[in-house]
Amino acid sequence: MNKKALITVLLAFTAFAANAQFLFRISGNGLERPSYMLGTIHTLHGSVLDYTPEYTKAEALCRQFYTEYDITDPQRVKEVNNAIEKTKASLTLADGKTILDLLSKEQAELVDARVKEIFGQNLSDQKMIALRKFQPIVFTYFINNKIRSEVMKKHGPKSNSKSAPIDETCILRAKLHGMEIGQLDDLEDQIKVLGFWPQGIDKQLDSLMALVSNYDQRMEAAVREFEALKQSTVYWCLADYMSFSTMDYWQTTVKSYPFMFKDRNEKWLPKMLSAMKKAPTMFAFGAGHLLGDDGIIKLLRNAGYRVEQVKAQ
Repeated sequence: MNKKALITVLLAFTAFAANAQFLFRISGNGLERPSYMLGTIHTLHGSVLDYTPEYTKAEALCRQFYTEYDITDPQRVKEVNNAIEKTKASLTLADGKTILDLLSKEQAELVDARVKEIFGQNLSDQKMIALRKFQPIVFTYFINNKIRSEVMKKHGPKSNSKSAPIDETCILRAKLHGMEIGQLDDLEDQIKVLGFWPQGIDKQLDSLMALVSNYDQRMEAAVREFEALKQSTVYWCLADYMSFSTMDYWQTTVKSYPFMFKDRNEKWLPKMLSAMKKAPTMFAFGAGHLLGDDGIIKLLRNAGYRVEQVKAQ
């Protein structure tokens, strides 16, 4: 991010009262009272809501709150953790095989060298032996997590804020106000979001080898992704949804991962329509779900609803 953009961020964070961020009003098509949805940038701190009076006003008009998944509920968190463990168990290679049985000698040497570089452990080390029994997607998962961790460490914001992330804060505020809490995702979709989804072994191997063969390029791509998220934050702070919606990063990401966006949006829509008919509802989810022909805004409009961005008074 250049100096001008950084200054813009600072100014935006000190002038939240002038903006309404990515807050949208949903009305019409027989609704007696409007519902609202907030497109969030997951890396934002929840304290930004203290400077977003339009959200507070809309929140007060709603009786229900729907999130992607209630990460503040210990039971829900336990369900996710248990499901991850079951998913990992299902990803164990059959017949006592290990990942080394799937790789050629050259591939095994490359994976071993990259694992040593990333984690400081060889495939023959005790901590790695346990991982060898899993399908390649598990290695890909841990390597990608390491990449994200390293990028965040080097390029992430240095913030003194002690508030929870914005999505979690929205849920906690809704509970404090006694709102009924609903979820848009089911457990299976949450597991996919966390990085585990069905793939054939051959495809898993291709993905893993592409990752370890092009690790430096993947790290550079992760930096670009993080820069795009920072730019998204700038647009969010300025309530500049138009600029956000036309970012190359988001256009490409939404189209490249239909199981993350299009498929989930289509599952969410009936839940949203049912909730709005029951009572005025606040929805909060990642802003990427708003975008494009398969985005929530377009789906709601196609269903006959009026969707308009809330502007500051």
